[in-house]
Amino acid sequence: MTINPTGDARQQLVIERARTVLPEDDRILAVYLAGSYGTGEADEFSDVDVHCVITDDSVPWFEEHWTEAMTAIAGPTVLTDRIPGLLGGLGITPDWLHVDLVLHPSAGFDRFQYDGIRVLFDRDGSHLPDGDQPRAGGRPGTPYWPEREVRLFFYFLGNLVTVLGRDEQIVGHQGIGAVRDQLIALMLAERGVRRTGGAKRLNAYLSDEQRTCLEGIPSAGCDPADIVAANRYLCREFIRRGKALAEVTGEPWPQAFVDATLAHLHRHFGVPF
Repeated sequence: MTINPTGDARQQLVIERARTVLPEDDRILAVYLAGSYGTGEADEFSDVDVHCVITDDSVPWFEEHWTEAMTAIAGPTVLTDRIPGLLGGLGITPDWLHVDLVLHPSAGFDRFQYDGIRVLFDRDGSHLPDGDQPRAGGRPGTPYWPEREVRLFFYFLGNLVTVLGRDEQIVGHQGIGAVRDQLIALMLAERGVRRTGGAKRLNAYLSDEQRTCLEGIPSAGCDPADIVAANRYLCREFIRRGKALAEVTGEPWPQAFVDATLAHLHRHFGVPF
């Protein structure tokens, strides 16, 4: 296969090692790229996301020794760290190339887990039988109801009373991001997009109108009045969009929880949310 050439030579070297060195280990059954190289959107700033399918009985060994596979593809590193919830981790090289290595046990492997992959190796052709998978990207689909994110939005919002009541202005500023992220999740659900394109790519998954909305969030430092203003903006947008999405999807809007949260905020801050 031809790897997208828009990255730099350091990235290409890691990919070539992943293609040629990792298959020398019989416990590694398949190797593929996800992230920017998987979708064909790589540039000089891209991480290299290397994924491997491994034999089930080799999982305990790789849990202890995954850094050996990382060194085989990335060379010396100045940092390695586990990725929570996954087998494998990240590596940072001395010239600050970021490499992720994720290992998937064969029994639970889902070849459709990522949106866009490039296959480097498949030992017997059974794990990635369709070869490269193109990215669907931000292509709209059927709207769905993000129940967990709706609950989290109003939970985080209600905690603003506690945070600013304790004069924790730095935490209050951080909380704007947490609330905003739930709004982003709601926007993706509006479009029927289940985002899998990596943490540093978002534009393609949102409509122009949604991006304008997010870019219009009032700027805030650590001044409580600015923090409140940003949260009020986010709340208005979330309720407007959330009610509409609940109607479209036929799901119940959590009116009692919303009313309780808004009343709680109004009592403390003296302004409607």
